[in-house]
Amino acid sequence: MIRTPDQRLRVFVSSTLRELADERMAVAQAINALRLTPVMFEQGARPHPPQAVYRAYLAQSDIFVGLYWQEYGWIGSGMEISGLEDEFDLARALPRLVYVKEPAPERDSRLADLLAHIRDAAPSSYRQFRDAAELSRLVSHDLATLLSERFAAGRPAPAGEPPPRTTAPLPVGRTSLVGRGWAIQEVAGLLTRTDERLVTLTGPGGVGKTRLAIAAAERSRDRFPAGVVFVPLAGATEPDQVIAGIARQCGADLAGTDTPLRALTGHLGDERWLLILDNMEQALDAAADLGELLARCPGVTILATSRTVLELRAEREYPVPPLPLPAEPSTMSIEELAATPAVALFVDRARAVRYDFTLTDRNSAAVAEICRRLEGLPLAIELAAARTRLLDPASLLSRLTTSLDALGTGAADVPRRQRTLRATVEWSIDLLDGSERSLLETTAVFVDGWTVEAAADVANLGETQTLDLTDALARHSLIQLDHTELGTRCRMLETVRAFVAERLTARSDVARIRHRHADHYQSVARQADRRLRGAGQREWVERLQAEAGNLAAAVRWYLDHDPQPLPHLFRVLWPFWSQRDHLGEARDWIDALLPTVDGLDTQAQAELLWTAAVTAREVGDDQGALAARERLEPLLPRVDDPYLHAATQLAMAWTSTMVADVEGALREALAALAEFTSQDEPLGTASAALTVGSLETTTGRYDEATHHLHDARDLGMHLDNAWLAATSQVLLGTLALVRGRPADARALLDEGLDLSLAAYSTQLVTLCLGVFAQLTFVEGNQERSALLAGAADGMRKRAGLRVWPSLRRPEAELTNRLRTSLGETDFDRAFSTGGKLTRREAVAAAHDPDSRR
Repeated sequence: MIRTPDQRLRVFVSSTLRELADERMAVAQAINALRLTPVMFEQGARPHPPQAVYRAYLAQSDIFVGLYWQEYGWIGSGMEISGLEDEFDLARALPRLVYVKEPAPERDSRLADLLAHIRDAAPSSYRQFRDAAELSRLVSHDLATLLSERFAAGRPAPAGEPPPRTTAPLPVGRTSLVGRGWAIQEVAGLLTRTDERLVTLTGPGGVGKTRLAIAAAERSRDRFPAGVVFVPLAGATEPDQVIAGIARQCGADLAGTDTPLRALTGHLGDERWLLILDNMEQALDAAADLGELLARCPGVTILATSRTVLELRAEREYPVPPLPLPAEPSTMSIEELAATPAVALFVDRARAVRYDFTLTDRNSAAVAEICRRLEGLPLAIELAAARTRLLDPASLLSRLTTSLDALGTGAADVPRRQRTLRATVEWSIDLLDGSERSLLETTAVFVDGWTVEAAADVANLGETQTLDLTDALARHSLIQLDHTELGTRCRMLETVRAFVAERLTARSDVARIRHRHADHYQSVARQADRRLRGAGQREWVERLQAEAGNLAAAVRWYLDHDPQPLPHLFRVLWPFWSQRDHLGEARDWIDALLPTVDGLDTQAQAELLWTAAVTAREVGDDQGALAARERLEPLLPRVDDPYLHAATQLAMAWTSTMVADVEGALREALAALAEFTSQDEPLGTASAALTVGSLETTTGRYDEATHHLHDARDLGMHLDNAWLAATSQVLLGTLALVRGRPADARALLDEGLDLSLAAYSTQLVTLCLGVFAQLTFVEGNQERSALLAGAADGMRKRAGLRVWPSLRRPEAELTNRLRTSLGETDFDRAFSTGGKLTRREAVAAAHDPDSRR
C-alpha cells in the first residue's frame, strides 16, 4: 500500500506540475504552517504508475485543494480525461477547496469546461487569485475556517480568558450539492440586491431547500460582515420560539428582556447580517415578527426555507423545484442520462456506498425510472441510492414499486410530492430488520438530536447493541451523525422524524418510552448539579445546551404526569437557564407548578419558591419576585440542605434591594457568602461576593467592597465565567469612581467593557455604559456623559431591559444633574443622539480618549 508520510490531517493538492510550480510551493507552505500534511504528486513513490499514486494518496486524504490556470493537464494511457479532472471527480466525498488563477488568456477549452463542471458541483469554496502570495492567504484562511467548522479541531480557551463573541457556524455539508449550480447562483444574486431583504425558498419536504440556502449563503458571505447565521426551526411552533431561536444563534442576550424581539433587534442593530431561517413552515405565525425585525434592523437580510410563503410584503419567493428528470430515457445515451441532475445525484450517492457503481446499458433504464418515480426529490433519491449497497437498480425499482403501490398516497390535502416522500421513507424503513426499525422508532422521541448513551437508555438496550444499530441506521441514511467537541450526536431529518413519530405513537409501549426519555434527562440534569456550580460549569452548560430540547420535553412530561421531581430539577437547571437564555420558557413551567406549592414538602417548597423568586428578579418582574420571597422567607429556618439554605439567603438579599432595605440586604448577602465559602461552592461564593461588594459600595464600606469584588472577579476568571468577571470589573470601576480615582476607574471600565462584550450581555454593556456616563461627567465632559447615558437607555429599550434596582437612583440623579448643567435643549439633543447609537458606536464613544476632555 502507498501511504502518506505521517498521520496528521492530509490535504491533497491537485494541479499541473509545470505551470503552477510557485503556487504549489506557496500552498504547501500554508498547509505546513497549519500543522497539516500537504500531499502532492511529486512526493509519490516512483515505482508505482502515476495514476495509482495519486489515487492512493486521494484515498488517504481528508481535504482536497485544486489549483487551476490554463493547462488541462496530462491524460494517461487508456484514460479519456486528464489526471486533473480525474482527481477532482474522485475527491467528491471530501471537502473541496478550488482556486483558479486569473487572468488566463490562453486557457485550454477542456479546462474551461472542467471549471464549469466544478462550479456546478458546488465545492466547499471556489475562489480566484492573481499570484502566489494572494493564493497563500486564501488557502490559509479557508483551511482554518473549514477545520474550525467541520473538524472541530480548536483547542479549548485557557482558564480566565472569556469566550469571544461568536455566532453558530453554518452547517457543513458532508456531500456535494448536485445539479443546483444555477440555482445557487440565482439565489446568491438575490441576496446581493439591497431591495431583496426577505427571500423565501419554497418547495416540498426533501427538495433540498436547506442545502441550497447554505450554499447560496456561503457564496454571499463576504457581503454580510456582521455574520451569516443558520437558525434551525424544525422544533419551533410559536412566534416567540422563532425569535428566541434566532437570538440564541446570533449570540444575543435574552436575560431580563420582556420580549425576545426587542433583545434581538437591539443585538442586530443596523449591521449587515444574513439570517438563514430553516423550516419556517413550522411557525408561520412568527411572520409578523420577522416583518417587524426587518423594519427595525435595516442591515438584516433573511433567507428562509419553508413549504409555503410567509405572506409578507417584502417577501421574494424562490420556488425550489425537484431536480430535472430525463426527458426521454429510451432515446438518450448513457452520457446524456448521466448528465441529467436527478440521475447524476443518484449515481453520486450510490458511489458513496458502492465505490464501483457506474451507469451502464444494463442499469440506466432502471435508474432513470427510479428517479422518475421519486419525482426528482433529492431526499427520496438519496434514500433510494443508499439501498444500492444491498440491491441492484432493477431489484431496487421492483421493491420500490411494490412498496409504493401497497402504501397508497396518503391524505388528499397533503402535497403530492410530500406523499411520495412519505412512501419513500416508509419503504426505506421496511428494509430495516426488526431491531433497527424498533430503535429508529424509539429515537423519534428525541428533540434536536441524541447521544448513543441516551438512545440505549431510552430504548432499554445495551450500549454495544445500540452502537451497532445506530451504525446501521446511519448507513441507511435515516439518521445523521454529527461529530462535535462533546462527542458524537445523532439526529434525524425532520421529514423522516415526523413520519417515524407516527409509528412510535402507534406502538403499545410508547408511554414507557416517553417515561424513560423523561427519566434519562432528569438523570442528566442531576449529574450536572455540582458541575454547574464548580470549575467545570462551562462544559456542562454546553452539554445541557445541546440537550435543551430534550430537557424541555422531559419537563413537560413531568408537568403532565408526575410533577414531584420538578422543584429540584428547576433548582438544578437554573444556572444553565440563566446563562443560555431559557428563563422565559422556564418561567412558564414555574408558573404552571406554583399553584401546587402548598402540597409539597419543605425542601421542594423552598426549591420551587427560590427558583420563582430569582427568575422573576432576572426578568425584571419585581412584584413576582417579592411575592415569591414573601412565601420563601418563613421556610428558611426549616431548610436542611446547606446549599439551598445559602442560596435562599442570597435570594433574600437580591429581593431586599427591591424595597430599598440595603442594610438588610447586606446582612443577608454576608450570611450567604459565609455559608457558600464553608461549603466550597465556587459559583455561589462568587455570586455572593459580588452582591456583598456592590452593597458595600452603596453603603460607603469601600475597603471591604474592594476585597469582595476582587474575590468575585478572581473566582469568575477561575470558573471561566465571563458574566461574573465582567460584572466584578465594572463594579470595581464604579468603586474607584466613587472613591475619587477617575483614572483607575477608566482603566477598569475599559477592561470591563471588553469583558462585557465577550460575555455578550446587553445588560452588562449598558451597565458599563451607564458607569462610563458617570465617569465622563466627573471628568468634565457633560455632553459626552449625556450621549453615553442616552446610549445605555436606548440599548436597554431596544432589548426590552429594565434598569437594575441598584442603578435606578444614581442614573436618575445623573440625568437630573446633566439636564441642569447642559440645559433642557442641549441635554435632550445629546441624550437623543446617544439613544440612536449602535452597540459598536456606543462602545467606541466610551473608549474614545477624547471623551475625558
